[in-house]
Amino acid sequence: MKNSFTILLFLSLAVGFGQNNEAPKEDAKLIKENTTEKSEETDYDQIYTSVQVQAVPPEGMNAFRKYIASSFRLPEVSEKTLGTIIVKFVVWDDGSLRDINIIKENPVGLGLGKEAIRVLTNSAKWTPGQYNGRSIKQYYTILISLQIAPVDKIVQPIKEIEASPKKD
Repeated sequence: MKNSFTILLFLSLAVGFGQNNEAPKEDAKLIKENTTEKSEETDYDQIYTSVQVQAVPPEGMNAFRKYIASSFRLPEVSEKTLGTIIVKFVVWDDGSLRDINIIKENPVGLGLGKEAIRVLTNSAKWTPGQYNGRSIKQYYTILISLQIAPVDKIVQPIKEIEASPKKD
């Protein structure tokens, strides 16, 4: 029984990974022609991931971390929560941050991703990355970690209503 299962598994893998060499080559060319449309906003062929001089925020990364910490509006939570957001964006050749995307947000549902987009959108222009002596567009990915403390709501005691005698 075990041997027949192994043979069946092998045959299904062999058939699954088999290729049809008789497929017309023009189909691949057609697909490539249809997918080379460039968006009006971003020319993704000209965005670098590896550069000679990295893009940097004004006054450096430590100042940028302080800016994020002071600008980030934390949500109200009932218990201590650790939040993480991975954000990918493009530093354009003029230093502006565009195409801001949330790669990962944990925990979901607190609005941390939207807040990270707001903070990055409002940040100052960066010094763009450089390649061969010219300013270029560069992908940049950052991790934002937050420790969110619970909000202590102070419950005010109900004041006792003094009973006053009714005057007739």
